[in-house]
Amino acid sequence: MNITRLTPNNVSQYIGHEIIFKTRNNHIVKRIVGVSNCGKTITIEHADLKNNLQIVTRKVYVIL
Repeated sequence: MNITRLTPNNVSQYIGHEIIFKTRNNHIVKRIVGVSNCGKTITIEHADLKNNLQIVTRKVYVIL
């Protein structure tokens, strides 16, 4: 499995790709639905996080 860390510079290239991140001591795999204008927040389908995930405060990786 190849992974790449998301940054505000490269996040727009990976819309539609699956990501892996950790929340509440669990690793979660979700798909990127959208990206904010500044590139610091992504939209995912995860109600616990209110469908938004900041990539500058977490280690978020794209599964390639």
